Amino acid sequence: MQLTRSQIIIIGSVLFIAFLFIGVLTGIIPGTRRNLERPPEINLTVWGTDSRGIMSDNILAYEAFRTNVKISYEEISASTYERDVINALAAGRAPDIIMFHNTWLPKHFDKIIPVDSSQFDFKSLQDLFPTVVEQDFASGETIYALPLYIDTLVLFYNQDSFNRAGIAVPPRDWLDFQNLIPKLIQKDQFGNLVRPAAAIGGSNDSIDNASDILMLLMLQAGARMTNDDFTQASFSRTVNNISPGVDALAFYTKFTDPRDEFYTWDENFGYSLDSFIKGDTSMIFGYGEQRKDIQNRNPFLNFRAGEMPQPTGSERSVNYPNYWGLAVANSSQNPEWAWDFILYLTANESAAETYLQLANRPPALRSLIQRYTNHPELGIYAKQALSARSWPQIDSARIASIFSDMIKAVINNQLDFVTAINQGERQVTELMGVAR
Repeated sequence: MQLTRSQIIIIGSVLFIAFLFIGVLTGIIPGTRRNLERPPEINLTVWGTDSRGIMSDNILAYEAFRTNVKISYEEISASTYERDVINALAAGRAPDIIMFHNTWLPKHFDKIIPVDSSQFDFKSLQDLFPTVVEQDFASGETIYALPLYIDTLVLFYNQDSFNRAGIAVPPRDWLDFQNLIPKLIQKDQFGNLVRPAAAIGGSNDSIDNASDILMLLMLQAGARMTNDDFTQASFSRTVNNISPGVDALAFYTKFTDPRDEFYTWDENFGYSLDSFIKGDTSMIFGYGEQRKDIQNRNPFLNFRAGEMPQPTGSERSVNYPNYWGLAVANSSQNPEWAWDFILYLTANESAAETYLQLANRPPALRSLIQRYTNHPELGIYAKQALSARSWPQIDSARIASIFSDMIKAVINNQLDFVTAINQGERQVTELMGVAR
């Protein structure tokens, strides 16, 4: 039987469709079978210092969004977290994703995998997050971690003490801060301090966050903490006959000098946080993360948070950060999927806000910062995140100890300001050399 032209075309079309269908199913046609298959089953492990309850809603939402991914979360004690992660990496049992402190990049960059620019690029980082995130979590245009939130140093003050002294508002700058001291300080009949106006001027032995306060003062004064190529510390350097680092150390320690009119602290007073919680000290400097601890330890303490004082007459604010983000461990077998989860948690406004509400922490995303600036509890931290500035620390714990030792050397009259800061600078530079 001779087929007509139309019948030949129809039969040919049917055979072509059949061949194409078989090719798709069998993979004869390259790349087609894979597109019809389900994505690979992925299991990701996450270690963090937050409770499972804080993370669970976002984990469930992500698993519903990426049905091929399962997330296993493990809470690790904050006190041993860094050591536990490093030991796990050395033993080959590290998780895929770790919480990563904002000071860790110079010390631990070789233990994590940066995000591929095709997933998240440097311009997106700058568009979505404040400048401090670029300082802390990026090198060049390579992004190593992303923040869950941004906390900053603030002034905690006793509202009852302020009311008794007739002080209506917290200080805006360091001159205002100094001028409050005579109004708040309490002395006995012999002129001895009984109740300090503020906890400032001592070392880490007596002042909570002492090293961070001193570093902030240096940054506010315009000190360059390291040279450009990160080979040595430079916070003692003099520019136009002015040494911002030395001036900051002198200002900080003056509050422990009995000869100074603004003398308000002694290393023998005990620990500043304890003194504030008992109501014996009117002002301390702390992070938002500490609010809950203060409230839990003394539910009857009437205290509030004020913005961190700034240099008098300064045209720009500088604040000091302390926060955690997320990074992918270099042992992860699924770094792209691990980064997909991190981006979901940090760059996704809805997921980021879910985390903030459960953790009661201030935002890191610019869009949420804008929304939270008038928040009654978190607004101060949200605003300060935009002016937070950091510096690369090769080992934050050891550097904190070096700064504390500088303070001790001055207030114990062992070294003058210049000698103490030069010594501290050499010690930090030695740390940087050992790390290289």
